Amino acid sequence: MPSYLLPTSNGVDWSNEQPPSYDVPNSRQILRICVNLKYLIDKVVPILYDDKLIMCDHSRILNMNVLNLAREACGGNKDDTKSLHKYQSVVVFSLLKVCSWNWELAAAELHNAELYSLRASAAQQLCKLIIEQEETRDAQFLFIQMLCRRYVINENDEDSVAQNALELAMDMHCTTVIGSSGYQRCLKWLWRGWIIQNRYDNKSYVVCDSVSSPKFMKHFHPDRLKTPMYQNFINIIFSFVFLVLYTIVVNGKDSQAVQKIDFLEGVFYFFTLGSVFDEISKCYHVGWSYIGFWNSFNDTMYFIISSSMILRVISVSPIQTHYPAEYWDKISYRILSCAAPMVWTRLLLYLESRRFVGALLVVLKHMMQESIVFFFLLLLIVLGFLQGFIGLDSSDGNREITWPTVSNLLRTVLGAGSFDMFDDFAPPFASILYYSYSFVVSVILLNILIALYSTAYQKVIDNSVDEYMALMAQKTLRYIRAPDEEVYVPPLNLVEGALTPFLQLLPRKTAKMVSTTVLTVLYFPMLVVVAVKEVREAKRVVYNRMKKLEDDANESDVAWDLTDGYVDDADGWIPRGNTSGIAATQKKNKRTLKLQKEAERADPDFRVKPEWFKSVKCSVQPVDSGFRSGIGWESYDLYREITKQREVSDKQTEMIETLTKMVKDLSIRLDFQEK
Repeated sequence: MPSYLLPTSNGVDWSNEQPPSYDVPNSRQILRICVNLKYLIDKVVPILYDDKLIMCDHSRILNMNVLNLAREACGGNKDDTKSLHKYQSVVVFSLLKVCSWNWELAAAELHNAELYSLRASAAQQLCKLIIEQEETRDAQFLFIQMLCRRYVINENDEDSVAQNALELAMDMHCTTVIGSSGYQRCLKWLWRGWIIQNRYDNKSYVVCDSVSSPKFMKHFHPDRLKTPMYQNFINIIFSFVFLVLYTIVVNGKDSQAVQKIDFLEGVFYFFTLGSVFDEISKCYHVGWSYIGFWNSFNDTMYFIISSSMILRVISVSPIQTHYPAEYWDKISYRILSCAAPMVWTRLLLYLESRRFVGALLVVLKHMMQESIVFFFLLLLIVLGFLQGFIGLDSSDGNREITWPTVSNLLRTVLGAGSFDMFDDFAPPFASILYYSYSFVVSVILLNILIALYSTAYQKVIDNSVDEYMALMAQKTLRYIRAPDEEVYVPPLNLVEGALTPFLQLLPRKTAKMVSTTVLTVLYFPMLVVVAVKEVREAKRVVYNRMKKLEDDANESDVAWDLTDGYVDDADGWIPRGNTSGIAATQKKNKRTLKLQKEAERADPDFRVKPEWFKSVKCSVQPVDSGFRSGIGWESYDLYREITKQREVSDKQTEMIETLTKMVKDLSIRLDFQEK
């Protein structure tokens, strides 16, 4: 695997000269942390609770004390911040491992499956709570160390492959973790290229320092195209170009004669070859985990188009076959026409960032997964009845209507079966057998399929937001896991393939310079757009840092906050100065506040009294206090009153004990004086 997959500091000073180094626990220490966390969860969830008691944000079970215990389970010196950061950086990764262990136990011990599943949910909820807690404390530590840093755990005396919490949560489909605000913010920073891979260590990431640079040339570099957002945009453009080329080729034939391959058809085949080689390369580097629904869909489409391309080449080549060139040319276009639905549907894969399309794709994916059960049952039923019909056909020693029978059985699944062909075939056995087959397929199996589709649809719709966020996480990490060191988006990867043998003969620095030059020429228009966009964003980042805000603040201007937002219209399409947008924003905020104050002061009786704000605070339910104590906000007021009464009772008891002691002492003294 290449050493860096995201934009790195190689070539341009994207990161610090030497990023700060963080010590990380070794694989055995991470195993111990996981064991400690499993012990904690087993004790906190000893029985089956209601899911809502575990999964709510201010749970009485997973309260503040449990969160602190989860952090303490990582070990470290409490008086040394660096030591705490070293071990607590793996807490999210370790909790996800504990979740996977509980899922394994649920599959192995069915009698306790519900309890183990609940503990797995508790581990996910702890992850979410810790992520959201750390986001308010130190967002950079959360992003870089807790979520993006890759760790290795020792399981069964073997070190695992390095993996980070982002990838692990996505692979496990932990929608609770993926839906947390800190996880989504980290993904957003990765999607934009604000978090980049450390060129000194492929297991760690750093924050891109050029995010706040207003210099155009700092952003005009091919390395920025490794950003997932830009790769996705390029893929969308190339997908539409591919669709246009396909339409021209498949609908452009207007004669029976074999025509030579023209320029546009050659470009179409160039696109196809580039995509095929890209799929092969990703399967080789990523392995079986790369195979998914949409990858299989794309591979099927490329196989159909490649088959058509091979036959088309045969038709125009001087190769002599048993059939004339016109035959191969006709078959080639017919095969190519069969790929049309897939070519159009493929656009959905790159438009999934839109929520409607994304939810649609998730529903479709789950439906296809659920339909596996139906097709398995259908296969068994068809094979069983087919064997029966073949037996009836061969009962007289001859097989006469085997293939018509097979065809009729398949048409029955689609609702186009015929009863007529069985009237004179082995009566009455064939008719009875076919009536039974039609009943099983039409009444039972098809209704099972409808029920499965309904269940899959309802499951996704009920959790549509989390499922959509999981889809976007998969989309972002798909680009990060891509094996390309340089961004040659198909079909430009063929240029890379032709260039690589020559680059191997050059010194490393020279090869890097040549590759950068080629990429700059190929992507010049895109690089200009990227640089202009990032320079405009950099000014907003500078403004945020000047206001001591997060880098991604002020991205939207809401009506209820008079000082948020950023006026980047002042820069126009091409930024003119380094402070034009900042000055315009400050001027806008000052004017807005002035107008608001003048309007509020127009009537002296308009303003709300300070007592109103105090009353609001007194009316708020004690959610935070109930979460910290573990009592829950519903019973916290009662708990507080009982605590006060107990304190009063303790004081009274203490006073009575003191008074009793004084009376005893006084009685002893009086007795002594009388004697």
